[in-house]
Amino acid sequence: MKFVGIVGSIAEDSYNLKLMKFIAKHYQDLADFEILDIKNVPIFCEDRDITDTEVIQNLKRKIEAADGVIIATPEHNHTITAALKSVLEWLSYKIHPLEEKPVMIVGASYFTQGSSRAQLDLREILEAPGVGAIVMPGNEFLLGNAKEAFDDQGDLMDEGTVTFLTSVMKKFVRWVNVINVMDLIQLADDKKEDEAEADTVASASVTEEEDDSVDTNASAFVEESDEEEVDANASASTTDEQTDDEVDTDASASVQDDADDNDADTGASASVN
Repeated sequence: MKFVGIVGSIAEDSYNLKLMKFIAKHYQDLADFEILDIKNVPIFCEDRDITDTEVIQNLKRKIEAADGVIIATPEHNHTITAALKSVLEWLSYKIHPLEEKPVMIVGASYFTQGSSRAQLDLREILEAPGVGAIVMPGNEFLLGNAKEAFDDQGDLMDEGTVTFLTSVMKKFVRWVNVINVMDLIQLADDKKEDEAEADTVASASVTEEEDDSVDTNASAFVEESDEEEVDANASASTTDEQTDDEVDTDASASVQDDADDNDADTGASASVN
């Protein structure tokens, strides 16, 4: 499993950077970690679109290739830093590598509340349309009094804090696994829907071909019936004409016989006279 970390502060001596380095070092058995550098990301401005530059495209590639993202945010004036906000703006303006990506939020601050307000704001930003990350619910890791939390080697000194962070990290790993399984199920469902749609289209095509075949056969039958009817009419017409001719012939013969009989009678009468 591969995680990438984003630190919301670009300060050289950032306690959130120390926290992220501690996570990367102490939880190597859970996942491989890579901390992404955002120092060279300029402030977001639509008039100077840098989406296609290497600094933004590198973040996009790294996030897309990761199974999960961990963001460590400081708190400035009850919200996240301008640097982190600009990064999120660039990653949701024309590209969306965080969409449906599992994300865990952690944070460190000088005071006891441990960046709680900033984390709430960050959660809302990550879940906004255009960003669309899947933020792990609950399990907020809030490191307060950060100045006293680390030793000279950069390790967290309080055992209870480390124990709680360990439990949160393990839950995040399970959370990522759940999301991955859900993605596989969704892919399987999408495949079934595509196959069902393809079968429906194929069935409709076959039905249409069958309808065309029926129409063709019906048309041929009608044409054949029409031809037979024409032939029958023609035959009937011929028979009628032949019958009329025979009648005319018989009538002519009868007239001729009558004429012959009249001639014979006239001849006989003349002989008697």
